[in-house]
Amino acid sequence: MSSTGKRLIFRSDFGVEEERFETPKPGPNQILVRVARSQVSAGSEMNFYRLNPPDGPLQRRPLGYMTVGRVEHVGPGVTEFAPGDRVLTCGHHGSHWLVDLSDSGADQADGNYIQKLGDGVSDDEAGFVVLGDVALHGVRRAALQIDESVVVFGCGIVGQLTIQLARIAGAYPIIAVDLFDSRLDLAKLSGATHVVNAATIDAVAAIKEITGGHGGESVFHCAPVAGVLQTAMEAAAERGKIVLTASAPGKAEIGLQVELLRHELTILGVYEIGIDQPHGYWPWTRARNRRACLRLLASGQMRFDHLISHVVPPSEAEAMFRMMARGGDDWMGIVFTWDA
Repeated sequence: MSSTGKRLIFRSDFGVEEERFETPKPGPNQILVRVARSQVSAGSEMNFYRLNPPDGPLQRRPLGYMTVGRVEHVGPGVTEFAPGDRVLTCGHHGSHWLVDLSDSGADQADGNYIQKLGDGVSDDEAGFVVLGDVALHGVRRAALQIDESVVVFGCGIVGQLTIQLARIAGAYPIIAVDLFDSRLDLAKLSGATHVVNAATIDAVAAIKEITGGHGGESVFHCAPVAGVLQTAMEAAAERGKIVLTASAPGKAEIGLQVELLRHELTILGVYEIGIDQPHGYWPWTRARNRRACLRLLASGQMRFDHLISHVVPPSEAEAMFRMMARGGDDWMGIVFTWDA
């Protein structure tokens, strides 16, 4: 007997449609997951609107890639998963997601990624492990050392998780920079040793003062604005690293001779390309990073609970995305519930 599910279709005019669909029957090596929660990746998902403005040609597409649920049905050949298993997947916002193991290796991280979950993390928090993976890859790229000074521009989810991982790595000081005191308060809970409100004071001067005039040895660009890159460079120490962890669209104008050349800065991009499988020179795959974040979350070394601002039904999705589009600090981590 066929059944129907529900999913969200997003329009570039900030409209959201709830669409019914027939849930697929799993074929060989496929798993049908009944989703309980889908988490919003604000940076990536808002890029859909930024790159497809409301006054341009209307675009429609599903969004989302962080889902938590339970295995509902398995197809022939599936032996490592069984109905009832609680899992993390990379599905779109919807009530069901089909995973095809035949198209995914052990460390695949696209829509066919699936990972069993233990009891140590909640459904609301578990999906954000996918963004923890992004933050951890940035920290690994920076190769942080104990007592290395860190600056994090932008205290959204990825910035907050970068702060936590920098703390675990032993960095000091850890300076959080944002435009909103509320997000800086959360950054303190995440482990920032110092906070700077760039809306009220000169951020570069404040960072230099905190670091004894040197600047940040690793500066993480976790803001959605490309132009922050220039400020990040000015805030960096000599031979410092600028780590581009955010998915900031557009172009940035930067100073080449004074900031980049004379200070011998290194700019590192973070996109996790080509690391679905381990390599002798880079064993840190996406799936391995996610397992690490799950372990750190379950052990209490990382925490996501203070970063979740909204847990709402999918009927409120349009209101959530319009709120995010306005900017401001009245939101942080957003979760859609699919229990009903």
